[in-house]
Amino acid sequence: MNDAPRYITGVMKRTIKKYGNRKLYDAQQSRYISMSELKEIIRKGEDVEVIDTRTGDDITSEVLTKAIVEAGGKDALSADALHSLIRWGTTAFESGLAFLGRSLHKVLPLADRADVQGLMEKVRTLETRVEELQDQLKQQQADSTTNGKQPPLTN
Repeated sequence: MNDAPRYITGVMKRTIKKYGNRKLYDAQQSRYISMSELKEIIRKGEDVEVIDTRTGDDITSEVLTKAIVEAGGKDALSADALHSLIRWGTTAFESGLAFLGRSLHKVLPLADRADVQGLMEKVRTLETRVEELQDQLKQQQADSTTNGKQPPLTN
C-alpha cells in the first residue's frame, strides 16, 4: 500500500494504518501512535483516513467512533446531545451542521482569520462526531436486527 498522503475531494488525508494487534501506525511519522495522539492530530485540524492493513478497508468511522466512546469525560457528547441526535435523526443534525459551515464561510471575510479557523475546527470536529455517531447507530440498528433485540447505546 502507498504511504503517501491521500487527496480526497481536495483535502489531504493523513493515512493511519491499523494492524491486527490493534496498534495504529502513522505512515507520515513512521511510528506507532496512541488513540490520544490520533485525537490530537484531528484536533489540530488534520483529516485522517484509517486503513485496516489486513483487508485494505477504510475503517476511519469505526476507529473515530471508538475514540469518542472511549474518551468519556470532556470529549464525550452529553446525554442531552445524544438524545437530541436520536430524536431529530442524523439527517436533520447533519443539515444543521452543514448550514453552520456555510454560514461561517460567508463570515470569513469579515472576521479575524484565527477566530474563524478556530470555529471551522470546531465545526469539523462536530461533523466528525456526527458521522461517527451515525455509523455507531447504524451498526447498533443492524446488530439489533440480527440479534432480535435492541442493544443499549454505549457510553
